[in-house]
Amino acid sequence: MKKVSFFSLIFLLIISCSEMETVIDLEIPTHEPVLVLNGVLDTDSSIKVSISHSAGAFDNANPTFIRNADALLFENDVFVDTLVANLDELQTIYINDGNYNSIPLPMYYYKSDFIPKSEKTYKIEVNHPDYNSINATTFIEKGLNIYDLSIDSLSNVEKINFTFSFDDNANQQNYYRLKLFASCAKDDDYWGYGGYGGYGGGGEPGYGKFRGVVEMQSNDPSFPQTEFIPENGYTFIGEQVIFSDALFDGQKKTISVDVETYFKLNDCDTISFEFSTFSEDTYSYFSSLGEHRDKGELGIFGGEVIPVYSNVYNGLGVLISVNSQQFFVKPTQ
Repeated sequence: MKKVSFFSLIFLLIISCSEMETVIDLEIPTHEPVLVLNGVLDTDSSIKVSISHSAGAFDNANPTFIRNADALLFENDVFVDTLVANLDELQTIYINDGNYNSIPLPMYYYKSDFIPKSEKTYKIEVNHPDYNSINATTFIEKGLNIYDLSIDSLSNVEKINFTFSFDDNANQQNYYRLKLFASCAKDDDYWGYGGYGGYGGGGEPGYGKFRGVVEMQSNDPSFPQTEFIPENGYTFIGEQVIFSDALFDGQKKTISVDVETYFKLNDCDTISFEFSTFSEDTYSYFSSLGEHRDKGELGIFGGEVIPVYSNVYNGLGVLISVNSQQFFVKPTQ
C-alpha cells in the first residue's frame, strides 16, 4: 500500500510540474553586418586575403564576398601597396546549414605582388562606404637554422625515426609548427594510400604511391597530448604539431618523431619537413580553433562554446603570419 501511494505522488508531481511550464518569447536584436578579413602572410609567397561581410546566427542570408572594398597594406606603419580584387581565382568555401547540409560559398581574393619579410609588422586596413572600417596587424617572426638532422631506418623495421635540432630564440615566447611531406612509390601488389587520407594509386593495380602530409608519432613533452591513453606508447599522433617553447626557452631543442609507414626510405624520391615559426596571434588562432573544434559543440552535459581568436579591430576574421622553412631529407640539397 505504501509503494502505491509513493508512485502516485511522483505521478502527481510530474503532472503539476508540466502544468507550471512557462514559454518566454525572446526578442533577438537585428544583426548589423560587419566586414570580415581573413588572410595568412608568408615569407615565401605574395599576399592574398579574403574580404566578406558577416551574417547573423539567425539570419537567412549567408556571408558573401565584398568586391568593391579598399584594402591597404602597411609595413611597419608605412603604406606599401593597395590590394586588388582578383575575380579570376575562385575559392569555394563550404558551411553547414545546421541540418548536416553543406552550402557552397564562392569567395575570391584581394591580392598584392608584395612579398612580406621576416621581422616586420604588417597591417591591412579595409574601407567600404557601407561598413565601418576595419584593420588587423601581425608580426612575422625570424626563421631558424635547422641542424644535426639524422635518419634511423634500421633500428625498427616498421618505423623510420627523424631527429633534428634548432636553437630557440631567448627573451621571448616562441611558437612553432612542424609538418612532414613525402612522395613515395612502391611497385608491388599494393594500391597505396593517397595524401590527406584518400586512396591514391596510379590508376592501375600493382602500383602503390603516396604523396602528401605524413602522420607523425612522438613522445616529445613540448607537443600537445593528443592521445589520452597513449596508443602504441606515443602521447602525440598527428599530421602536424603546433607547440611553444615553454619547456625549452632560449635553449637548444632536439625533436624526434617516428613515422610508421608501408613505404620504406628507398621507396621515396622526396621527403621534406616544413618547420614554421609563428607570431603570438597566429598561435592563439590555431590553439583556439583546435579547442573550438574539440569542445565547441554542446554535448549532452552542456558546456561553453569556445570562441575562435580574432585580431581584426572593428570587425571579424583573423590576419596571421607564418615564416615557413622547408628542409629536404631527400633529395639532398
